[in-house]
Amino acid sequence: MLKNYLKIAWRNLGKNRLYSTINIGGLALGMAVSFILLIYVYNEFTFDKFNTNSDRLYRVMRNQPSNGEILTGDATPVPLAPAMIKDFPEIDKITRATWPYDRLVNYKNQGLKVNTMAADPSFLQMFTVDFIYGDKKNALSDLSSIVLTESAAKAIFGNINPVGQVVKLDQKFPLKVSGVIKDNPANSSFTYKALINWDQISAEQNWIKTSGWGNYSFKTFVMLKPGIAAANVNSKLKNIIARYNPQNKENTIFLYSFAKFHLYGDFKNGVNAGGRVGSVELFLWLAIGILIIACINFMNLSTARSERRAREVGVRKAIGAARLSLITQFLGESLLMAFISFLFSLLFIWLLIPVFGNFINIKLEVPYNNLYAWLSAVGVTVFTGLIAGSYPALFLSSFSPVLVLKGQLNNSKSTVTPRKILVIVQFTFAICLILSSIFIYKQINYIKDKPIGYDRFGLVDMPDEGSMDTRFEDFRREAINAGAITDGALTSMSIVNNGSSSWGITWQGQLPGEDKIPIDQMAVTYHFVKTYGVKLIEGRDFSPEYPSDTAAIILNQAAVKMMRFKDPLGQIVKYQDHNCKVVGVIEDFVWGRPYDPIKPAIIGFIKGWTGNISLRLNPAKPVAASLDIIRSIYKKYNPDYPFEYHFTDEKYNNKFNNERLLGNMSICFTCLAIIISCLGLFGLASFSAEQRKKEIGIRKVLGATTGSLWFKLSQEFVWLIGISFAIGSILTAFYISHWMSQFTYHTTISLWVFIVTLGLSLTICLITVSWQAIKAAISNPVASLRSE
Repeated sequence: MLKNYLKIAWRNLGKNRLYSTINIGGLALGMAVSFILLIYVYNEFTFDKFNTNSDRLYRVMRNQPSNGEILTGDATPVPLAPAMIKDFPEIDKITRATWPYDRLVNYKNQGLKVNTMAADPSFLQMFTVDFIYGDKKNALSDLSSIVLTESAAKAIFGNINPVGQVVKLDQKFPLKVSGVIKDNPANSSFTYKALINWDQISAEQNWIKTSGWGNYSFKTFVMLKPGIAAANVNSKLKNIIARYNPQNKENTIFLYSFAKFHLYGDFKNGVNAGGRVGSVELFLWLAIGILIIACINFMNLSTARSERRAREVGVRKAIGAARLSLITQFLGESLLMAFISFLFSLLFIWLLIPVFGNFINIKLEVPYNNLYAWLSAVGVTVFTGLIAGSYPALFLSSFSPVLVLKGQLNNSKSTVTPRKILVIVQFTFAICLILSSIFIYKQINYIKDKPIGYDRFGLVDMPDEGSMDTRFEDFRREAINAGAITDGALTSMSIVNNGSSSWGITWQGQLPGEDKIPIDQMAVTYHFVKTYGVKLIEGRDFSPEYPSDTAAIILNQAAVKMMRFKDPLGQIVKYQDHNCKVVGVIEDFVWGRPYDPIKPAIIGFIKGWTGNISLRLNPAKPVAASLDIIRSIYKKYNPDYPFEYHFTDEKYNNKFNNERLLGNMSICFTCLAIIISCLGLFGLASFSAEQRKKEIGIRKVLGATTGSLWFKLSQEFVWLIGISFAIGSILTAFYISHWMSQFTYHTTISLWVFIVTLGLSLTICLITVSWQAIKAAISNPVASLRSE
């Protein structure tokens, strides 16, 4: 019997090639995209969980009161780790780590920039690191050792075992390669390509060795002993800062799950407020939604061909076939098509997942070796086949054999209504995606077009490394004389990033507690105002003409307002333990998140803190020509380092990556949802045309024109789109208003977006159904009325 059912199913697929291709292709595409999204969701939910001790690993966090709110971050002081391991026996291991950054690794006079992180030797015992060469236990025990990842070792040494080879770090520090490890997984928080001993960077930079409790510049990670609850440790750990550093007793310390931080890393007033998990859950629901509309499409196309199989059902019932056996047969056919679709979906996944990975800038891999992944995929396929085939099976098996064999198939509107509901569900989903995509991009453009307080175009950032710190003025003058730039400045960081703040700042008229407020800071030397194009409200820029500028600062308007200075020029502010004079006030500029209110900022003249070079390109010269000139001059002054640069406007645009990713994915899946929904609409139009062919024949005999028949057949689908639009608009307005509320500055929910979406939806609908409507309208009425 099973063999017979399979034969019948296969013959039906062959007899209706067009519908079979559309049905299988639509379901395969829907399954492929759903599986890709589920792989992405799986990648996010398993982030950092590959570590063997992931349930015992914690990130050390701090809460800091600031101006009526609590700021939470993971920057910690150097002495914290030794104090914690001494005072808390619940801690098994602890490690400090720097933020990884690119450093020059030189081997046989060949230099390569490698993303390098310094950490205590215990790092290798806490986190799962797979060694290819070397000894894990002693790899970082020596101060002059370096551990390379497989890709970094191959780039530097080729395919040889490099253990024992000596490299030079930043042309200054000889280090011996003590191990080679596998590259970190794509879903790891660590991006380093090289590891060095914490004591090495302390020896390089003496300020780290002498850094006290007030310098929050590093990360600290903890591994608790088995069976120890973090909550119990946190209750005792909270006031460790007050114990060792009473002047900053307001700062409190707590442990937060290392594996949880990626998805739940946002805090508001010291309380976790979610994070990336919101977007990941959205994509999970998107995967489910696309699979559902693919199933709906399958149902509609299957029932659209119901009349072709009505006589088969009638004959089978007449010779004694039970309804259960018919349901089993049709479900079997549905499962067969689902498994064929699954096989095609694997091909689509193989083709699309690299494209999708590049699109979202995440390396995704299909878990081919994961048995649970295969079982889950097969389970989803079976579920999809049963869900997609349930309605057609129940519908087809319900036909009355007497009526069917008489040619009187039930033509009641009740048989069409469920399919209309399914089409409404499909298009509601599609309309929600269309509206959401438009509003997301409207919000991005609104923020991008908002004035940011400086000229980001024609501005280039370069790392301040090697000899550039001491030879910058010579480099700058030569580049200006060559016509490549109009000016340049040394700064602690790019103006795009505000990764530094300071507190303990005092001024005249300060209120109690205001010295605890963190204030954003940037260290610069000369030429700051002209290079960045910030607007000087009053006063002047730092200048070599004023030797006293070594104890001078520039404030932004927000800082002047916070300090309540009516006449800010000449005011004395104690900053970085020096009494500094305010020599200038600049207009507020966007430094952190472009969505947040502008914060107070201090621009301080501090030599030795700079790590970035910003250059204003000459607008009268082509960009490529200017960069070639700068490159040649750079090589003259800093020959050991590669010439690297980034356009500031591109770095600023990167601030919108999350929103742009959401928008791009919305557009892609909107197009997919529209395609699949149109297939469902095509199926319903086909079914409606078959059901009403006698009505159409009669209307034609009575003189109805092709245009009037097309309008008559199309108008019912226009109503369906109208209902879908109404439901989708309400749902989207609710969601988008909630999404926009997280931004201080946001666009408005404009009426024109809904009008454009309605027009687009109706156009898509009419294009989809017109082929079937016109085909039915121009058909020969004799053929449809012959049985009468």
